[in-house]
Amino acid sequence: MSKSKTKGLFAAKDERDVPCSHVIRVAFESAADMEFDYLVPDAIWPIQAGQRVEAPFGKADKLEKGFCVEADVPPERAFGSEDRGIRLKRIERAVSEAPLLDVNLMELAKWISDYYVCPLGQVLAAMVPAAVKRKIGLKTQRCVHLTIKEADIDKTLADLKGDKQKRIITRLRDEKAFDSDSAADLQEILKAVRCTAAPMKRLAESQIVAITEKTILQSLPAIPPGMGMHAEPHVILNEDQKKALDSILARMESGQFGVTLLYGVTDSGKTELYMRAIQAVLRKGKSAIVLLPEIALTAQTVQRFNARFARVAVMHSGLSAAQRNVQWQKIKSGEADVVIGARSAVFAPVANLGLIVVDEEHESSYKQDTAPRYNGRDVAIKRAQLADAHCILGSATPSLEMLANCQSKTHFHLVRLPKRVMDLPMPQMRLVDMTQTSISHKSINLMSEPLAAHLRLTLEKREQAIFLL
Repeated sequence: MSKSKTKGLFAAKDERDVPCSHVIRVAFESAADMEFDYLVPDAIWPIQAGQRVEAPFGKADKLEKGFCVEADVPPERAFGSEDRGIRLKRIERAVSEAPLLDVNLMELAKWISDYYVCPLGQVLAAMVPAAVKRKIGLKTQRCVHLTIKEADIDKTLADLKGDKQKRIITRLRDEKAFDSDSAADLQEILKAVRCTAAPMKRLAESQIVAITEKTILQSLPAIPPGMGMHAEPHVILNEDQKKALDSILARMESGQFGVTLLYGVTDSGKTELYMRAIQAVLRKGKSAIVLLPEIALTAQTVQRFNARFARVAVMHSGLSAAQRNVQWQKIKSGEADVVIGARSAVFAPVANLGLIVVDEEHESSYKQDTAPRYNGRDVAIKRAQLADAHCILGSATPSLEMLANCQSKTHFHLVRLPKRVMDLPMPQMRLVDMTQTSISHKSINLMSEPLAAHLRLTLEKREQAIFLL
């Protein structure tokens, strides 16, 4: 907001004759603790909320990147005014062609900024993967297609004298490259007809073909081909699972925000209920996000979801930068119905969100230890509220705060799964009071006599034992 060469807040021209008719509010990724207003050159307009821009910042006018958090700020609310003697600077360029975050995600970012006391720009920067901002894995491909009608191709071939030009047109006709959507790779066409770029250039100058550029994403698949191709056997729910699923579906049918705490013992079939709930959401044309602790994001878990659902995207730290960008773009373009990932997947740009599942909601790994220091579980609940979606929290050992919420808050509901599937027995546990055991050594005993006896028996059977301290 320091002085610049702009004559006034809405001056038509400055010394470089750049008309600026609009003002936007920008939150910088450099963790500035407030937002700043900037003029937008008419040549760049429109700029939308959620779009990244680059603008001069500070006394040195160093170019910094940030997010537009409000587009077309009214003059009466703009920071700059001639009465106050403050003149606005101009943004230099739009870094992204379209908004990276939609309205709901922008609203979520503002809530995180306020609730966790973190600059808004820093929150927005954390919500978009670095690979997306740096466009890693993007490649520009030159493509070519015919501009003449298919019915006119024979006449055009008869009028042309160059044999190579004729081969190019014939090849494009065979590949049905009649518009930009069906355009063929330029280098592949030249290689197929065995010619240089000169004949293609002459065809372009005659407006017989058009050469365009297409941006494509290149990376190894995040889900290896063939994973999940085998259909899972049909699972028959037990009575507890049926009751729990009916309760969840009834609340989802209301179309209003709600949270279900699924309190189920280990191996009680919580994952099957997650997938049944997701199926119900997909039937309505909505999307789902599944959050798992990082340690639970194994190939087996991903395979199980991929076997059940056709369009799955994954987001976790095990992916390369290019894979993260590809997966994010896949979600953004609406090519994924189910997103599976660690805590940062709560920011996945899914459209028409209907369900968020947080498995092992008590896990400390949902807490981000760098700014913004958010809890992925709580952010998931807030995002579900903003989208009027349902949120399922699953755990065999629920956190105390979630149990308390089920007793005191109307949107929270507790559902129990007290038994393991197929009536499998629960593991036997025995609590030994070490103060009541006899001391067999002069030093402090770290092992009770019952434990020592069972350990000796285990070793005699040539089996193994694990001690957790």
